[in-house]
Amino acid sequence: NCNYFKHFTPGQSSEIFEVTTQKEYSISAAAIAIFSVGFAIIGTICVLLSFRKKKDYLLKPASMFYTFAG
Repeated sequence: NCNYFKHFTPGQSSEIFEVTTQKEYSISAAAIAIFSVGFAIIGTICVLLSFRKKKDYLLKPASMFYTFAG
């Protein structure tokens, strides 16, 4: 007869706790994460091409891709 665990004991006022995950949120979070990683990779490619071939105009798209990734 422990009062601390009262809601776990069977009786009239017993409560059932059910933990469910919402599938829609997890799928959308995974899609956003994949897009974020893709934007970061494209930004890195732009930066590497800019430094190798001395093309400074690729730094603006790289910064936008990093911003989108954030």
